[in-house]
Amino acid sequence: MKRKEFQRYIDRDQSCPCGCNSTDTLVPQHRVNRGMGGSKLLDRPANIIVLCSLMNGLIESDARAAQLARQYGWKLDRTQKPEDHPVLYRATNEWFFLDNDFQRIKKG
Repeated sequence: MKRKEFQRYIDRDQSCPCGCNSTDTLVPQHRVNRGMGGSKLLDRPANIIVLCSLMNGLIESDARAAQLARQYGWKLDRTQKPEDHPVLYRATNEWFFLDNDFQRIKKG
């Protein structure tokens, strides 16, 4: 991902959804995993969030963190469409749907 595109995700998400308020260790995270050589159709804005590198690593290595990520919409399974599942931003305790125009739409 090019820096200019990544900046659009940072501008949309503003900080890590986990609530750590990190702005300097952010990395892109696919909500529905692409997998090795997976479909580039999953490289769309509704499917990508920015997470701090710590939470990103925990989601991949810790069962409890992975469970929270699914509960908060940060991770989805292959059968879920990202546009239909909101993301919790814990710092503000608000849920947002993500669209493919780099927008957050407040739930409810």
